[in-house]
Amino acid sequence: MTAGLDNLKHIVVLMMENRSFDHMLGWLHSPTYQIDGLDGSQSNRDSNGEPVAATEDAAYSGDYTPDVAHDFDDVTYQIFGTRTPATEAEPEMSGFVMDYGEVSGNVGKSHHVMKCFNPKKLPVLTGLAKNYAVCTKWFASVPGPTLPNRAYAHAATSVGHVDMTINWWKESKTIYELLVENQRTAKIYYTDATMALTFGGLIDQQDLYFIPDFEQFYRDCEKNNLPDYCFLEPRYNAVSGDDPAEASDQHPDHDVQAGEELIHDVYVALGKNAETWNSTLLVIVYDEHGGLFDHAKPIVATPPDNLQSTNPFFAFDRLGVRVPAVLVSPYIQAGTIVTDTFDHSSLAATARKVFLGAEWQDKYLTKRDLAANTFEGVLTLEQPRAWDGAEISANHQAAIAGRPLSLAEVATSHATQSLSDHQVALAGVMATAAAAKMTEGQAALLHQQFKTAIHAPITLGAGRQAGS
Repeated sequence: MTAGLDNLKHIVVLMMENRSFDHMLGWLHSPTYQIDGLDGSQSNRDSNGEPVAATEDAAYSGDYTPDVAHDFDDVTYQIFGTRTPATEAEPEMSGFVMDYGEVSGNVGKSHHVMKCFNPKKLPVLTGLAKNYAVCTKWFASVPGPTLPNRAYAHAATSVGHVDMTINWWKESKTIYELLVENQRTAKIYYTDATMALTFGGLIDQQDLYFIPDFEQFYRDCEKNNLPDYCFLEPRYNAVSGDDPAEASDQHPDHDVQAGEELIHDVYVALGKNAETWNSTLLVIVYDEHGGLFDHAKPIVATPPDNLQSTNPFFAFDRLGVRVPAVLVSPYIQAGTIVTDTFDHSSLAATARKVFLGAEWQDKYLTKRDLAANTFEGVLTLEQPRAWDGAEISANHQAAIAGRPLSLAEVATSHATQSLSDHQVALAGVMATAAAAKMTEGQAALLHQQFKTAIHAPITLGAGRQAGS
């Protein structure tokens, strides 16, 4: 073992929304930084048969209205170039533009799924990737939408679902329960919503597993009081009023810079306390690709259980589209490129290996996390690197200073917009039939009322003290 593994006490997972690897990180590829990214040769054809190349002109917001489709049927089209691939078909990654053309009804707009970010526009995510470790083969667990993929992050299965059904009551055990059963601590910090509130084993003991106040995470970093394992949920709904806040999840068409700010703040919070920094591994990952172009072909996967989707049929034997994933720790060598294959079940697998001791392989959730690769081996340094986020913070502030609208102004605009399918599903946690007709601001208020009803006031620190 290295000193990094010996000193690893906390794994922090920040899961963002609906962006592909190429879209966010692809243009980091260079002769001196050989990630599997973009070089200008990748393209898709539009409905006129014209090739559309991947570009580096993605905007922070405004490219994806209507939302790019990413349900199972559309993702199948994006991967195979057809909605009915033969059993032996190989992924071509050729249907992204055609699919968005059908959704948007506009050939010109269909080209937007090929828009990717210039690295200079994402100084936080790209800065952390280059200064720590980037994973070039982290795939979504399911070739489909948000909820089944987030289910894999929590439980290494989606219990047969490839859709946005809210239906997890008593159906699957989570990594949080497994860790707590083995005398470890595990928490979910969130602001307005989390689909994990639909897991029966968690909601039955919500005060043990949930921290419905994201600011508590920052306080726990400051006091070196983080739980062993924690999952961070971004803000999903914009709010207006006296204290407007843009959604920070980066789900199209939310402003990507709000997510950059969240990633920055989490990184800074971990670095402010040397004890916290020297004992923590931060994982920044995205739940699924959101229908945006990526050229890497998904691979086969281990089915987690005996549950299959019947309509549409899916045996959970292949992964979804590649997503961004960055690992941050003082024990990671700068410029590390990780080429092992991961999916979201690697989160549970790594937590088990780090926290459950010699019997970790006997204590697992499903066959998927039992077979998954783990990523703790990225901690290779014997001595911790000192935290220094000055350059990343300066670049972040420079990016903000160059914007025509503030995030508060963007939030006020987005708060009046209708909900995405994901936001409707999250509002469905409260079983309200009116969710589909709400604005983001109304949904945010509903979530706040729901939190007040189900969670007792926080009276202790969120980490080892309150969870033990």
